[in-house]
Amino acid sequence: MEIVLIDETFDINQTGNYSISIQAGPDGYAFSVLDPLRNKYILLKHIPFEGGLSAGLLEDRIAGIHKNDEFLARDYKSVLFSWQCPWYTLIPGPLFQKDKLRAYFEFNQHLEELDEIHYNKLTGIDACNVFVIPSEIAGIVHRSYGNVKYFHQVTPFIENGLVAHGGKGTRKTVMAGIYGKYVDIAVTEGEKLLLCNTFPWKDDADLVYFILYVYDQLKLSGEDIPLVISGEMKKESDVYGMLRSYIRNTAFEKRNDHFIYSYTFNDVEAHWFANLFNLRLCV
Repeated sequence: MEIVLIDETFDINQTGNYSISIQAGPDGYAFSVLDPLRNKYILLKHIPFEGGLSAGLLEDRIAGIHKNDEFLARDYKSVLFSWQCPWYTLIPGPLFQKDKLRAYFEFNQHLEELDEIHYNKLTGIDACNVFVIPSEIAGIVHRSYGNVKYFHQVTPFIENGLVAHGGKGTRKTVMAGIYGKYVDIAVTEGEKLLLCNTFPWKDDADLVYFILYVYDQLKLSGEDIPLVISGEMKKESDVYGMLRSYIRNTAFEKRNDHFIYSYTFNDVEAHWFANLFNLRLCV
């Protein structure tokens, strides 16, 4: 279902003073608009791609969205774009060398001929996230704006986790970011990232298995260590009930209180677009 939520203070003729954050992937395209003067999100739009799209169809669909959407057709003060995919490599800051991006990425995954390699600095843990965006997708966004900063969904996922659930003396927390065909799982303890990995899943049993697998491998207690969920899961879903039966303190991610959100956003679950809103924490 398409989502369009607009605050009454949004002025389409003032977009040059606004900042836009965009996230895209095979399952959908979403963007939010921030009024930086008030630090308030005033527009949210989500266009789902039912069943996911293959590469060629995805490029055509995104090109069509950029051509026809009245909000995307405007100029913005700043533009952040996040590509959603399960392929990335985290490199410790002291070991990172910019001229070795290709080698880092290809260490444990395949680089397609038309992929562009990008990286983000993770300030919370002194590391870099090396990832790819299909060149045609990046080109569509670049031709629309020019002043674009590119991200991968794991970057705001980790940065927000360290801010919201980290800090000196805090206990371990498991975070799960759920997408149509894969799940990002990270474990934090205080100011440290203990683990971040991505697992493919097809059904509820897969999803529960991989989350419990992380608990087992790190010897985490389901009675004591909380699980915080963001992304595509509903509270009334069967899998949420299954997880709560194994992990007592299972909850959904809350919106980061660094920002103000239009009251119109109350019509969607707070955890659904956590990475999209938290992109602004990464700049």
